[in-house]
Amino acid sequence: MPCRMIHALTLLLASLAATSCATIDFYTQAVSGQMEIIRKSKPSTPIIANPNTDPTLRQKLRTIENIRQFATDHLALPGHSSYDRYADLGRDHVVWVLHAAEEFSLKPKTWRYPLLGELDYRGYFKKEDTLALATQLREQGYDVHSGGVTAYSTLGWFHDPVLNTFVRDADTDLAELLFHELTHRRLFRRGQTMFNESMANAIAEEGVKRWLAHQGRTTELKNYEARLVRRMQFYQQIDTTRKRLDALYQSSIPDPEKRRRKAAIFADLKSSFLDLRRQWGGRGLESWIHGDLNNAHLVATLTYHEHIPTFKSLLAECDGDFEQFFRKAKHFKLPENP
Repeated sequence: MPCRMIHALTLLLASLAATSCATIDFYTQAVSGQMEIIRKSKPSTPIIANPNTDPTLRQKLRTIENIRQFATDHLALPGHSSYDRYADLGRDHVVWVLHAAEEFSLKPKTWRYPLLGELDYRGYFKKEDTLALATQLREQGYDVHSGGVTAYSTLGWFHDPVLNTFVRDADTDLAELLFHELTHRRLFRRGQTMFNESMANAIAEEGVKRWLAHQGRTTELKNYEARLVRRMQFYQQIDTTRKRLDALYQSSIPDPEKRRRKAAIFADLKSSFLDLRRQWGGRGLESWIHGDLNNAHLVATLTYHEHIPTFKSLLAECDGDFEQFFRKAKHFKLPENP
């Protein structure tokens, strides 16, 4: 095991000495989950060269090599620092993540981590651990949303491999995911979830457009740009709902009436998404239309997307130069009212 991996695990384990049993259990499962990924990861080059490798996997690993090189050459991202290994975890999600907020608030519940500061979510390598915490928080009156994710960044502490959980995604989705995670390796602010995630999404979207253009994949670029328009329409509905809920939660009306109006606002959001789906065609937005929506759904969405326009404007101010962007972003302060 590389010395840096040993050092990272030592720091993590040392932080457990002054924590509760529940916290020790959390970090123990985190170490165990990360060690599983390290143990199962293998160099991609021999997998690609092996004639017995599934052709689809071989092609996807080659595409990822191309994406990594583009990230290094054109996006000022550390494309050579990760994703040249492959791990099959034997499951559909690498971790399960939970977001929570109080019944009448869109302020996310946070958890403190010894190396990362406060973050707006909690993640587990086992689904049942996430569900147990979700039950506990609901009993305390929180709105909760949880779900599986296919990738995450260790921020340079470990070599992040390609995982079976995302390797067979469409090429455009692969590029978006890798550019997002590599952005975390390039710049990550301790305890500033919204800054980190919105920036990574902004860079990923611009990166995908440049990658597709560089590849001459004009049809896919056109489709991706259409997807970004739909994505913007989606977030416009989220923003409208956020403003309505903020006004409601700050009002002095009794809780029973506040609860009734909250339900009506979420019903309106579902209706607006149904209208969007009719406009777009297809069967998208299923979980938003048919799910039991609450504050935690909005918290999770706003965390990742609220400041994307801010970061795209910053990139434009840098004339599209990513190196200059990252120098400015290092000291950039998000506006209080986007």
